Amino acid sequence: MKRIFLEEELSETITIKGDDAHHLAYSLRAQKGDKIVAVDKNGNSAMLELVDFDKETIQAKCVSKIKKVKSVEKIKIIRTIYSSDKVETHFETVEKIYSKHITLAECLPKQNKFDYIVEKVTELGAEKILPLISDRTIVRPENLRAKSKVDRWKKIAKESAEQSARDTLPEIEDIVELFDWLKKISPSLGRFVKSGDKKIFNCKGALLLFCYEGEQEQKIQDILQEFKISDCDKNIIILIGPEGGFSEREVKEIKSVGGVSVTLGKRILKTDTAALSALSVVQYELS
Repeated sequence: MKRIFLEEELSETITIKGDDAHHLAYSLRAQKGDKIVAVDKNGNSAMLELVDFDKETIQAKCVSKIKKVKSVEKIKIIRTIYSSDKVETHFETVEKIYSKHITLAECLPKQNKFDYIVEKVTELGAEKILPLISDRTIVRPENLRAKSKVDRWKKIAKESAEQSARDTLPEIEDIVELFDWLKKISPSLGRFVKSGDKKIFNCKGALLLFCYEGEQEQKIQDILQEFKISDCDKNIIILIGPEGGFSEREVKEIKSVGGVSVTLGKRILKTDTAALSALSVVQYELS
């Protein structure tokens, strides 16, 4: 069923306009009585019935609200009850709701590969997409050209979100330099700290994972398992380099702010493949 995103909140009557109205009327040949799904700016969904058409707009009425389905996992916990004469231990099964957001920060690849990346990581559930310029980035758009690229990526993300039945649109930020971005996010990152023979995530901020071809030991799955054991509610940032990879000074700076270098396996993946692979692993391990 066709899905559209509204800039306003849901109400009893909705006016559909712009590209959405044109696509419904002329591409899909929608007619009176047809039903679609609409998602408002707060992520609320409803079934709409199309009731009237004119040259530039379509009038619709709200038929029913759609209840959100939360991502949950059943986990076992141990609850110990102390009383005056005995101690009782109970095993209980509870549902844990996942609310972690995933950000993809990727250094711009050549040609129009970032278009493909935006489309696919939107399908995979990325909440934020950040285009970066690093030492070895070849494509370096400036000013108006950079703005037009971001506008195009937002349009691609919207179409991909509609196709994949998402309840939210991913946020696509402006293009920034890698070092400027690292300086900005540094105070909001958490770190792994040693606790005996184990590493524990301190949960003081988001987990920054950067996929690095020079990393041979730390698998992304293992780091995610350690993050999961820490029972942390913080978000995850995945950082991917350009075709030439990260420079030595970039690797040093990323690690200094708390970034954790991880490997995706024995093979060297292309930058667009690495983004999809890393995001898929994170989704699998945490949801």
